[in-house]
Amino acid sequence: MKILAIETSCDDTCVSIMEEGEDIRFLSSVISSQVEVHRQWGGVYPTLAKREHQRNLVPVLKKALKEAGLLKEGNSQKDVSKILEREKELSKKLSSFLSSYSKPDVDFLAVTVGPGLDPSLWAGINFTKALAFAWDIPVIPVNHIKAHFLAPLILEGGKFPAVSMLASGGHTQLIVSESLDDHRVIGKTRDDAAGECFDKSARIIGLDYPGGPEIAKLAKKETDRKVKLPRPMIGTDDYDFSFSGLKTAVLYTWRNEKDKSEEFKIAMAKEIQEAITEVLIEKTFKAVDEFGAKTVIIGGGVSANLNLREKVKNRADDLKIILPGFDFSTDNAKMIAVTAAYEKDKTKTLNWKTLKADPNLKIN
Repeated sequence: MKILAIETSCDDTCVSIMEEGEDIRFLSSVISSQVEVHRQWGGVYPTLAKREHQRNLVPVLKKALKEAGLLKEGNSQKDVSKILEREKELSKKLSSFLSSYSKPDVDFLAVTVGPGLDPSLWAGINFTKALAFAWDIPVIPVNHIKAHFLAPLILEGGKFPAVSMLASGGHTQLIVSESLDDHRVIGKTRDDAAGECFDKSARIIGLDYPGGPEIAKLAKKETDRKVKLPRPMIGTDDYDFSFSGLKTAVLYTWRNEKDKSEEFKIAMAKEIQEAITEVLIEKTFKAVDEFGAKTVIIGGGVSANLNLREKVKNRADDLKIILPGFDFSTDNAKMIAVTAAYEKDKTKTLNWKTLKADPNLKIN
């Protein structure tokens, strides 16, 4: 069985092709990043993200099919203009592609339907609808957040109960899983997500977007300067997060410093990273203790932070720790394919006509 998966929940255009037999094998995985497009805004601009997805989806699909050895010359063209009536450029590109290449040897399509940015989600969904119509292939809808922890659990064989900490630019959540089918959100951010705090804090101290990698890079440097920032909600009885107060503290600490030297900037980067990761770690392992977790999964773009990974490993004890590879940490279509393969027999939406975006899609 082969699944062609499409992921456009935010600003990365992703296509992956997976083959499932006795084991799982990825035939291709292609990601087109929009970082340079959004850098001037200091964050993702939804309208621009949608436009870039419309430009990138066909080239990314073509590359993924070629890498998988599934790109065959021929003609599979059907009139997709009505499905893509709001995506004129995408409609033109896809029509040209379909007139040049035949239907690939793929059993299912899979696509992220939420949560995420509404314009971005619709770009991927409408593209998938058009492919499903042209190729007459059923579609499996996938929850982007669920894929971040379910795919690593499936691939790594995690034990239950499992606690997942998912941190990205748009989400910060703690999830307890009693099985592959039983998941419960026990905590989430009340305002800014962890990745958003990294981005906004980086912008305050004069670093580029995306802020997480820039802060991590600067924090590796040595300095004798010390800065103290708060750890919001680190000691509360719940599992929720709040990073807006930390962002505000960064702003005023930076504004009130007269000598904004490189040494001070390094100290700020170190303390911002420490404050965010310390809150994430403490909340995660508090949940581990309360729910008797045997596995911990760290996912989302923030999980690529090496300081966070090291701290998780230091707290591991006899737990199974799943730290996805960097290609699985950020948004990707491989996790969408794995999740789709698991859920294909459970889903009721295999008809492309019923697909729709749900920017606030929940996992339970």
